[in-house]
Amino acid sequence: MYDVPREKVRIVCLEAAPKVLPQFDAKLVDYGVGVLEDRGVEFLVGKPVKEATADGVRYAASETEEKEIKAGTIIWAAGVRGNSVIEASGFEAGRGRVKVNHNLTVPGNEEILIIGDCSLIINPANERPYPTTAQIAMQQADVAAINLAKMVKGDTDLVDFEYHEKGTVCSIGDNDAIGVVFGKNIKGYPASFMKKVIDDRALLLIGGTGVMMSKGKFKFYK
Repeated sequence: MYDVPREKVRIVCLEAAPKVLPQFDAKLVDYGVGVLEDRGVEFLVGKPVKEATADGVRYAASETEEKEIKAGTIIWAAGVRGNSVIEASGFEAGRGRVKVNHNLTVPGNEEILIIGDCSLIINPANERPYPTTAQIAMQQADVAAINLAKMVKGDTDLVDFEYHEKGTVCSIGDNDAIGVVFGKNIKGYPASFMKKVIDDRALLLIGGTGVMMSKGKFKFYK
């Protein structure tokens, strides 16, 4: 594809954490990494990036040694931040995210609701922020709509947001993926099929049939 000889392409994934995709079971991670390694992807795990330059990346090979990878293309995927308009608006935020109350209102500005990637809610199970995923944003939207209607009517008895995990699926190719759906680990083509179903359902709920048909994923063949 694109007339680039495969033997001239080198893909290296640098991961600062002890393992990639830490939210998944170790067996699923091993499967996903194995699939990508079979396709020629190299993994350097537990190697924090120290500097990105015009022609490469420097990383910590050990506590005392740094190494450099020369690269013509660098893709930075080091997390999600909220929109800069949030910080510019004067809210107390970190990386564009506001730590909201349980009912999704802003501390000190309870007439304002913030949801999605711009909100930060702590998961009481592990004392860490919930990830910025579509399913969380969609569940927040339902609660925000209820609370907004209550606020318009002068009702101060707002509903608290409770996240209900429905599963997570990660694509590793057109017909390959790993995931957890309804508490069960899935991988390979079944996981890929479920990922497309999940994406199409989200588009249907957000924009209706027209959006789903124009932006959906319908190549379910193996």
